[in-house]
Amino acid sequence: MSSLDDIASFDGRIAKVQGPARSGKTEALARRAAHLISDGADPASILVETTSGFAAQAFRRRLTALAGERHAQKAACVAVRTPLGICAHVLDTPAARAATDRVPRVLTAAEYGFLVEDMKTLGMPLRKLRRMLEHLYQQMEDLQPRSEWCVTGEEQAVLDHLVRTLVSRGAMVRHEAPALAADFLKSEVGATARASYDYVLCDDFQNLSRAQQTCLCLLAGAQLIVAGNPNQTITAASDHPNPRGFSQFDTVRRNVRTFILEGAFARPAITAFIDALCDQGDMDPMFKANHAHMPTRENELEAVKWNSPEDELNGLTAYLRSLSSTDGNPKESRTCVLVPDKRWAALVARLLRTRGFEVSTAGALTAIGGDPRDSARARALVAYTKLSLLANPHDLTAWRSWCGFDNHLTNSDAWANLAALADAQGVSLYEALAQMAAAAEGDAANGHADDTASRTVSAGNASGAGASTYATCAAPASDGARNEPFPRASILTQRWREGQDFIAKNAARRGFALMRAIGATDLPEFEDVSAALVGDEDAAALHRLARASVTEPTWPESERVLHVATYDALCGTEYDRVFALATVDGLIPCRDAFEVVSTKDARERTMNRERKRFANAVSKARDHLAISFFSKASLELAERSKMQVTRVRSENGERIAVVRPSSLLAEAGNAAPATTGGQSLLSERGLN
Repeated sequence: MSSLDDIASFDGRIAKVQGPARSGKTEALARRAAHLISDGADPASILVETTSGFAAQAFRRRLTALAGERHAQKAACVAVRTPLGICAHVLDTPAARAATDRVPRVLTAAEYGFLVEDMKTLGMPLRKLRRMLEHLYQQMEDLQPRSEWCVTGEEQAVLDHLVRTLVSRGAMVRHEAPALAADFLKSEVGATARASYDYVLCDDFQNLSRAQQTCLCLLAGAQLIVAGNPNQTITAASDHPNPRGFSQFDTVRRNVRTFILEGAFARPAITAFIDALCDQGDMDPMFKANHAHMPTRENELEAVKWNSPEDELNGLTAYLRSLSSTDGNPKESRTCVLVPDKRWAALVARLLRTRGFEVSTAGALTAIGGDPRDSARARALVAYTKLSLLANPHDLTAWRSWCGFDNHLTNSDAWANLAALADAQGVSLYEALAQMAAAAEGDAANGHADDTASRTVSAGNASGAGASTYATCAAPASDGARNEPFPRASILTQRWREGQDFIAKNAARRGFALMRAIGATDLPEFEDVSAALVGDEDAAALHRLARASVTEPTWPESERVLHVATYDALCGTEYDRVFALATVDGLIPCRDAFEVVSTKDARERTMNRERKRFANAVSKARDHLAISFFSKASLELAERSKMQVTRVRSENGERIAVVRPSSLLAEAGNAAPATTGGQSLLSERGLN
């Protein structure tokens, strides 16, 4: 058995740290970083990789506490970044930009939606296109040689169109950034960027793609330490994690020191529950904790059954309010409410606020989405796009989004013609838009002059009915239509003018006035951005906040804010209390794990993935884990939420779906918690 102090003082070249959930792997890396700082290492020479923005935030807190007041400033200078952030940083240098001919402006999920619309102009069926793109992305993240996987004419055409489209708007997709960074670091021109950090410490290495893992290995100079557990693999850092890269880390390299941590820093019943899940599916029983480092306490693990989702939401929020009110020193930030999706996050957050809680949904609701074909249903995306234009009026990704709102095809056909026009003229898309708008304004001015002359001639040379007829025949063509360089170009020029007018009107606004100008003050997607505002931020500073909240969200720093998160958001974090809501089949595990139309292998893969998501998230509870579920829901809600319905019955004229608790509870066998009725739970605290 290895100790945390052994890892903190390790001065060798390469090390691997493995252990069960809550065994102290992250703590070991934090102690190593603190030890380096106290020994005089330059903080700028240390790079720490974490899966997400939440994990990075938690690591910084650990490191600051370990470094103490004496070294707090040095600890703050250590680079703690996500894998995608690290790869983008590698690519954002003059040498890398020149070598790759790319700009590391990674598309958000909503911006990627516009890219897919533009890819559809190839004429390929959407399902086939998505499958092909997924294949291309997986090969990129697996660092497969292009000559081995891009072999068909269709694949090459899709890849060429994808790259051409991204280059034209100065962007890249998140799947290609690690591959581009790895290829650059391995090249001759990237030699100076290799080993640019003396110490590289990687947490949850199993969550990274092969390309991400390769980048981190190439960045390490004097020391590389990776920590992980294959049983905790989730798709938070990459859609294609490479757990074998961690499992085989010490077998494909020489002289690797392996540290094995044992036990779990959690209560015994919680530890036994997680261990029981390690015996299921493709989980590795070698990563069981087998014992807990903390003593037993009352009600450390419980399952709570409610009649309906409404009962669950009302009851659990009341229970949480009671717990917080009786706590002598409440720190709501040490409590996390786990939800299966955004719908549940919004519902529980609203109820918690009515009960007096401050709530952050950064772990569930930060993604900016909506339907761009109807801007009224995509208010957050419109606001983000406006902010992007104000922050950088030449941002072609933002202009593409701006020009696509309120059209059933997001004007993808017009945009494709604009790209062809720009290529033919040898100019950028921005220049093509500007020139096209200027030409349209010139046409409009000439048309107005011609129309005036026509009316003058008509008035002087005709009379009576003839004058009216002549005037009607001489009316000019519709605005901008007479000299359009391609069909529907006028739509783009109109959006261009509206965008330029908006920029001119609001470029000088700051802080809260800027938030009002873009229409973001009442949007839940911007609530944490609003909370972080000082009030004097210009558009560029506000855009950095907004983009970080989307790509690498973090929690508010206040201890009085309760956290609401989905299962993938908890990697690298820990809580005193975790309440998992709506743990019914179809929500966790998701319905794909039960679909009879899919193959048995596909269902097993889904179940294995969902089991790891669930086990990883609930293992973050140190003192109290409550797993909550309900027995029935309206059929309409059940179908919309994709619950696994066992049967349907009628109650008071309404169709009711009967659902069952998550199959993952049954998998735990005797280690699963005993079930308590929701009303009994409330009665114990005098809440009935």
